[in-house]
Amino acid sequence: MSEYLRTVFDKFELLVRKGFYYTEDDLWVNIENDGVRVGVSDYLQRTSGDLAFMELPNPSSIVEKGKEFGTIESAKATVELLSPVSGKIAETNDKLAGKPELVNSDPYGEGWLVVIIPRNLEDDRRSLLSAEDYYKRMLEKLQSEHGKLESR
Repeated sequence: MSEYLRTVFDKFELLVRKGFYYTEDDLWVNIENDGVRVGVSDYLQRTSGDLAFMELPNPSSIVEKGKEFGTIESAKATVELLSPVSGKIAETNDKLAGKPELVNSDPYGEGWLVVIIPRNLEDDRRSLLSAEDYYKRMLEKLQSEHGKLESR
C-alpha cells in the first residue's frame, strides 16, 4: 500500500502524502511529538517551478496562524508562506539555504521548511485538511484548470 494518494492528470502528477494535514494554501503539516513539521506540498512546488531562494524565520520566532512566516521564490513566482498554526519556531531546515531545490526533489521529506511548537494545536488542527480532503480539492482544481485550457 502506497504512502501517497497519486494521480496523473494530463501529464501533471499529483502526489499527496497520506497521514499529513494540509492547508488551503498548499502547505503540509506533520504532527511529531510536541511539534509540527511544515513543508510545501508537491502541488505547490510543481506549480511554482524550480525554487531558487527562500526566506524562513529564525528559531525562537513567534508565528501566528494564517500570517506570513516566510517566502519561497522561483523564476515563475514568489509565494508567501502562511503559518498553519500559532506557536514558536523550534527549528528551520538549514540545508535549504544552500540547496533550495530539496523542496522540489523531496517536498515531503528532506525539503521540509520548519518545525513549530504550537500554542494550541487542537484548535489550529480544526482548520487543516486531511490528506484525503486535500487530494479531492486538488483533483477538482486540476480538472477545473484543465477544462479552462480545453475551452481556449
